[in-house]
Amino acid sequence: MDFVRPPTVWFGGRCYRVLNPLTSTSTTNYAEEDTYGYDVTVYEDEVECALEQEEFQVERLDNGRFQSCFPVASPYISYLIGAKGATKKRIENETYTTLKFPGKGQNGDVVINGRDVKTVRQARIKLEMLVAQARKRQPSTHFLSIPCNTPNIQERFIEFKKQVLEKCGTNRGVEESLFIAPSKLHLTLCVMVLADERERQQALDVLAKCPQEVIRKHLDGEKMQVELRGVEIMNDDPGEVHVLYARVSPISWSHSLQGMADELVEMFVKAGIVTKEREGVKLHVTVMNTSYRSAEDDDDQNDISRETFCARQILEEFKDFKFGVMEIDEVHLSVRHTTSRDGYYSASGTIPILPF
Repeated sequence: MDFVRPPTVWFGGRCYRVLNPLTSTSTTNYAEEDTYGYDVTVYEDEVECALEQEEFQVERLDNGRFQSCFPVASPYISYLIGAKGATKKRIENETYTTLKFPGKGQNGDVVINGRDVKTVRQARIKLEMLVAQARKRQPSTHFLSIPCNTPNIQERFIEFKKQVLEKCGTNRGVEESLFIAPSKLHLTLCVMVLADERERQQALDVLAKCPQEVIRKHLDGEKMQVELRGVEIMNDDPGEVHVLYARVSPISWSHSLQGMADELVEMFVKAGIVTKEREGVKLHVTVMNTSYRSAEDDDDQNDISRETFCARQILEEFKDFKFGVMEIDEVHLSVRHTTSRDGYYSASGTIPILPF
């Protein structure tokens, strides 16, 4: 571990330094089915709040004890309680606190009560880490997207699909169902789980700040144009492919698209809505995906059980295929597995990408 730059994790909009990284010797696995049919793993890693972040509020009560409250979406409460209350009891015993949860299916705050600030803080960190683990197990509900479905791009994509099926349709696994619907062509910036209305509103609040705090400084009076040209794959083996995508190349202010995308995602990471998985956004527009074979409708690159396809000939034949040039004018908080009236994904909210 690099003690000068230790690993960090984000919970609830706060950054923590991990003092004891997750390893096979530093974790205790309490995997067990909870009272509502889930299982949960408790990690006993201690974390220290990063100096640049304010600590969460711990209130001193009239009786001399201390208390901290924070909202948790109802689907995650069961992870915090555990089977027959085992996880709740364990955290209470480890931190000398008492925990109070909303009733099953109800919204409300988790309340931590303890004898001093340190024990209340330790209990809250453990609970927030459990929520973060539970969130990772849930399928994503929303994703931040940039529509790439202008008429000219759709027209060229339809031509691409036609030529691929004509020239490469006999290659293993290549079939029409792998292609995305033309009206749903998009750039995915990040995916997220928004478990209740409070979390959805929190995401919308972050999105509303992005034009002023992020987009403005990257445009500087000029519209953002990109070219979609050529295709690449997500993995290293062209014979075993799940996702084939069109390359995205900015043609004006070449630094701004990547920088803007990275900063947009970072806004959601710092708000505790998105888990940071890589250093920068992978700019790509998916054109073929094996998840579509099973009626999925957006990017899912991790299901190794799906049947792959051979893309060797596609990569060779269409390495410089021109899908076209377009102006980027909106960012959407899109809802997975939905279709709006115009054929794109339904949106919980949108923001414009306009020159200031």
